[in-house]
Amino acid sequence: MKKEGIKIGLVTSGLYEKAMPEIFSAFKQLDMGNPVDFYDSIITAGQALRKGQTGTLGELAPKPHPWLYAETCRVGLGIPFERRHKVLGIEDSSAGVVSIKLAGFSCCGISSGNIEQAGVGDLCDYKIDNLMQILDIVLYV
Repeated sequence: MKKEGIKIGLVTSGLYEKAMPEIFSAFKQLDMGNPVDFYDSIITAGQALRKGQTGTLGELAPKPHPWLYAETCRVGLGIPFERRHKVLGIEDSSAGVVSIKLAGFSCCGISSGNIEQAGVGDLCDYKIDNLMQILDIVLYV
């Protein structure tokens, strides 16, 4: 998706102090470099978002509040509200699905989470079993 020029944001309602070390560790394990260089925006709880930094007001409005996704798109990625139909959120949690939909975006649910068990599966525009399947949706739909 990066090669296609698609902007990618990462949203977590986890606190910055916990989330960022885990994100860095995953990228190191996968030999993917620096996640701050990879993602166009990273939104975490507990840190204000500033240019070139990660963060959010997520501790004040965690998922399923729509602010996490709205902030990612509008502030972090620079996507105006009028282009919200071009945004696809990918989630494995029921709270995240609700957050995406309340923000006005399409949603792709990952089956390994709690989406179906929580009864919000019908809110997903797409459903996948693994992240590789997202390419068929993003690149070919």
